[in-house]
Amino acid sequence: MNKPGLASIALLFALFFSGCHTESQRQAERRREEQDRNSAAFKAGEAAHRAADEAARIAAAAGRKLDEGARKAREGWNQDSRKNQ
Repeated sequence: MNKPGLASIALLFALFFSGCHTESQRQAERRREEQDRNSAAFKAGEAAHRAADEAARIAAAAGRKLDEGARKAREGWNQDSRKNQ
């Protein structure tokens, strides 16, 4: 009859210490994340990401200008074609 009581205590003991270990893991993870955010590599990665975003915006604008130029060239070509007929 004493064994179920011991099993319950052992289970509570295990749960308590696993919870403590989990909290220390969370704290260690938070420290690692903060250290990562403060690292030169992380900051360089952020700068590269911003540069890539800006390059994508510039490329999209250039693509729109090229499309507009192509449309105007096609209109001019068609208009010239009609004049020559």
